[in-house]
Amino acid sequence: MEKDKELLRETKTRITITRTEGEKPKVKVSNTKSSSTANNNVSKSTSNKSSANIHKKNDSKVGKSNVKQNSKSSTNMGKTMEVNKPVLKHSDNVYYDTGLQGKKTKVLRRDNGSKLLLGLSAISLVLIMAVVGQFFVLESKDPSNVIHSGTMINGVNIGGLESIEAEQLIYDVFKEKSQDFKLKINYGEKSWEFTKDDFKVNSEIHTIIEEASRHNQLLDNYEMSSQTIDDMTKEGVSINVAFNYIFVGLDEKIEDIIKEIEIEPVDSEIVFKPDSKNCFEITADSDGLRVNKEQLYYDINQQFLKSNNIDVNIETIVEKANVTKQDNLNKTQLVSTYTTYVADSTGNRKSNVKKALSYFNGYVVEPNMEVSFNKVTGPHTESNGYKVATVIYNGRFVDGVGGGICQASTTLYNALLLADTEILEVHKHTLPVKYVPLAMDAMVSEYVADLKFKNNNEEPIYITTSTNSESVTVNIYGVKPDKEIKTRSCTLGTIKNTGDKVIYDTKKEYTDKVLFKGEQYRLTYPRDGYEAKAYVEYYRDGKKIEEKEIRHEYYNAQQGIIVEGVEDVPAGLNAIESSVSMDNNTFNIHNNLIPTNMCP
Repeated sequence: MEKDKELLRETKTRITITRTEGEKPKVKVSNTKSSSTANNNVSKSTSNKSSANIHKKNDSKVGKSNVKQNSKSSTNMGKTMEVNKPVLKHSDNVYYDTGLQGKKTKVLRRDNGSKLLLGLSAISLVLIMAVVGQFFVLESKDPSNVIHSGTMINGVNIGGLESIEAEQLIYDVFKEKSQDFKLKINYGEKSWEFTKDDFKVNSEIHTIIEEASRHNQLLDNYEMSSQTIDDMTKEGVSINVAFNYIFVGLDEKIEDIIKEIEIEPVDSEIVFKPDSKNCFEITADSDGLRVNKEQLYYDINQQFLKSNNIDVNIETIVEKANVTKQDNLNKTQLVSTYTTYVADSTGNRKSNVKKALSYFNGYVVEPNMEVSFNKVTGPHTESNGYKVATVIYNGRFVDGVGGGICQASTTLYNALLLADTEILEVHKHTLPVKYVPLAMDAMVSEYVADLKFKNNNEEPIYITTSTNSESVTVNIYGVKPDKEIKTRSCTLGTIKNTGDKVIYDTKKEYTDKVLFKGEQYRLTYPRDGYEAKAYVEYYRDGKKIEEKEIRHEYYNAQQGIIVEGVEDVPAGLNAIESSVSMDNNTFNIHNNLIPTNMCP
């Protein structure tokens, strides 16, 4: 009948006694560690006192996976059975397995029966030494700090060792390996070689052992299934550590090589020259070159696990520029343009329009940036270079500093609409103006009314302005929309004026015009008002796909104003006759020039 017995202790040494009917019994000593626990049935048959002490210590460490293994082992005769308590039976022959290259050394050989006592004595001596050794080791070792059997680091078995022992072993192994270690890195016709003088074992090698200890915790985690624990204990854990961690300083040397090879990509850039005929200069882009670090380190590590002589080639990857010249060409397309006319304006008025628009020549509006016309162009004062010209004030055309600025803001406003820019604030004049259709004007007045807008695109918009004696123009550049944009104004109706009203110059404001009763001077002519709407239309392939109403404005009708003197005419004098008839209504002529396109 076949019988097996195995003695396993919590040290670096495993002693295995195997006895099979008809074969020679063997004792095998190997540097491993097992988590198997004592078999209760076997322990009862053992009378050795030292063995009983060991059994007492190991009983507290019994786990469910160990019980499972012992149960399985005790029912399969002829296979190795692991126990924590030594079991000794009579045997015919004893062999000591040195563990060196699988060679077995014959220790003792006797004929059956006659030399049994001598063989048993030899076995007992081995067991006693093992038990005594185990006693002292068990007293000093913390089982939770012992690395599970089968744990390998770069092919080095550290199973059964405590962390400090494993750390020293790994350090010594790598130290010895570095003496015969060579590394050659090739790229094209260049090569870089490293020898033992370039390798120094990392003093922080303990962190590798901590990784191995982490696997101990996994095995001790009771939430894992028993089958998973069995499998991990049986197969062990293999940990491969990168060469550049083991040997300090190598990483920096390889990085120096990489720096020699790599080329940074160059992005295309936009140079904005608003006063040039071609207002954009787009620089060329160029590709870069990157070392495939992941592949390089992988190749080195793979050879490192197998050989002390490493020879690898560097692979490179082309890295495209983030911004190409074509990208920037697409970002600087002419999106919209708008022109108004100043041919009949005075010199001062033309100057004011030109000055206000000059602030926006070369202006770049970044994505999500908000812009205030008044902040960009102000203050609107003579000290800032603005001149006196006709302005609209309280429904009347009067002289004031900055006359014409509203034409600048209106021209910009319409260019922004055609670029589909978000308008945050816009105001109409109290009177219609002739240089733009109804509901398309943008009146500004410091501290009262402003034109504000926001770049709602993902890329910047670029603004240029130009002026001459007849017209002013605003251009918007950026990413061209995928649709054509148009604006449209229409008049819903006319609001009739109510004629003239006469005011008396009691405050002596118009004494240069009128003085005595009966003397009259026309300040303004009556004007009709309008109701108008403005729209933005979107076209694709020549077909209108969308229309949005953006303005609905009322321009109130204005009464004509006649001023009359208040003093009595002295005796012997007659009041100066003046004509305030509508025949001289040049403003009516001006009024008829207001662009009015009636809504259908």
